[in-house]
Amino acid sequence: MTDFITTDNLRWRIEDNTLYIEAAEKGDMADYVKDNICSSPWYAERSKISEVIMSEGITSIGAGAFYDCYKMERITIPESVRSIKLQAFHNCEKLKSLVLPSGLESIDDFAFTFCASLKSITFTSREPPTVGKRLFETFNESESIVTLYGQGIDSDVFGDESIGNNGKITFEIGGRSDNITWSIAEGLLKLSMSRDKNSEYKPFVKDNVCSAPWHKYRTGIHSATVNSGFKQLNDGLFFDCTYLKKVEIPEVEIVGKQAFHNCRSLESLILPSSVRKIGDFAFTYCTSMELIHLASLVTPELGFHMFDTVPGAKIITLKGPGWKDATTLNDTNIGENARVTFDVSGSTEDLDWILRNGVLTIRPITGGDGIMEQMVDNNVCSAPWHKYVVGIFEAVVEQGIKNIGAGAFYDCVNLTWVDLPLSVETIGFQAFHNCRSLPNITFQMNVREVGDYAFTFCASLRSLYFLSVEPPEFGMGLFEGCPDDKEIRIHRLGWLPKNSNIRNYKMVRFVRIGE
Repeated sequence: MTDFITTDNLRWRIEDNTLYIEAAEKGDMADYVKDNICSSPWYAERSKISEVIMSEGITSIGAGAFYDCYKMERITIPESVRSIKLQAFHNCEKLKSLVLPSGLESIDDFAFTFCASLKSITFTSREPPTVGKRLFETFNESESIVTLYGQGIDSDVFGDESIGNNGKITFEIGGRSDNITWSIAEGLLKLSMSRDKNSEYKPFVKDNVCSAPWHKYRTGIHSATVNSGFKQLNDGLFFDCTYLKKVEIPEVEIVGKQAFHNCRSLESLILPSSVRKIGDFAFTYCTSMELIHLASLVTPELGFHMFDTVPGAKIITLKGPGWKDATTLNDTNIGENARVTFDVSGSTEDLDWILRNGVLTIRPITGGDGIMEQMVDNNVCSAPWHKYVVGIFEAVVEQGIKNIGAGAFYDCVNLTWVDLPLSVETIGFQAFHNCRSLPNITFQMNVREVGDYAFTFCASLRSLYFLSVEPPEFGMGLFEGCPDDKEIRIHRLGWLPKNSNIRNYKMVRFVRIGE
């Protein structure tokens, strides 16, 4: 038998790949990690440790106690332990399960980070412990889900902050709420309609408070299935399911209010052809959402501020016949900070165009003359992409196009950037009318004419860059409707305009390029 070694208030030895730890005197284990450097007495022998047996009398598992014990598969923790300290089990990549003592009071930050094989933790205490931050942080694209068992163990204890980057937890729980039978296992929420009584439909959210019984376990929901008994998705059905990535939806008729609110891991959604109504705030704060496919042939009734979100959220592509085009949506439907677009394309006699991921690309047809037709008359725009203006955030006009036609970007209210080629020579009447998000435009050296009212109601316009050697011919009314208290700089190569149409605006200032 290997003799025990005494370190601090512990006696320990390794025998037959098992680390035995006893209390030399009752009390806390020392802390062994600082700045990700471990100093535990058995750290140099960690490759020999596949099991750990701790005796009574030890009241804490010290910081970094089993740091990098990458071959450890099992551990016995005594009832005397009251706390688990910082990074105690960091990188115990073969550890599969833990049973924690009934007197456990606290778990510190990063306790189970990079435990790639950890599948379950059982809490035997009557009250859940206080828990630290980023306990389950792990490597990107990890598929490991840790099931947490125990009384009072739910998402109010293990919220977003305690889980950490790439970590995944779940619960094993279920029940019944009125008509709905539900269960969560291995990260999957199953919802079944117990009786086919649509009149018993119950909203699960009011004043931003969710009453769905599975809401207490929302951080453990990674996918969901809804059975065919549902006629509608209840208000707040998946409210705050921040880890939900996949959901299967039956032939429902209604998507309720805030049904997917704050499902910020959900990247795509397929709505069935039966949908006839989408409620207010249905997809708010779905910051990762990239695609919502609606198979319905008829545009459903659309709710208020359906996509409200935070700045920087992804652009959502609306695909399928049910969305038709931008004429079915307005700012009220879309909401604040949201960006929606379409996946469409088309052609005219001389142009091909495609709108994808928020970028409108216009290119000449081989053999064509590269001339854009006039696309506005009496303030009515006929540009083929005009039906999708709310989904245009950037525009690229390819080499070979010789002009920007009248009304080409008319009412592109979300356009923030445009790339014009060297081949463009003229800018048409009202070409950028009401492009109120566009801050600047660069015109290449061959531009010789800018048509009347080209930049009307461009509220954000601050700079125009002209790279031409000679001044273009400027039309009248160029900046009508632009705020007169916001300076618009005309950057040019030293020339002054030939006519007064552009000089009459008090907010316009001419500067040399480079100044």
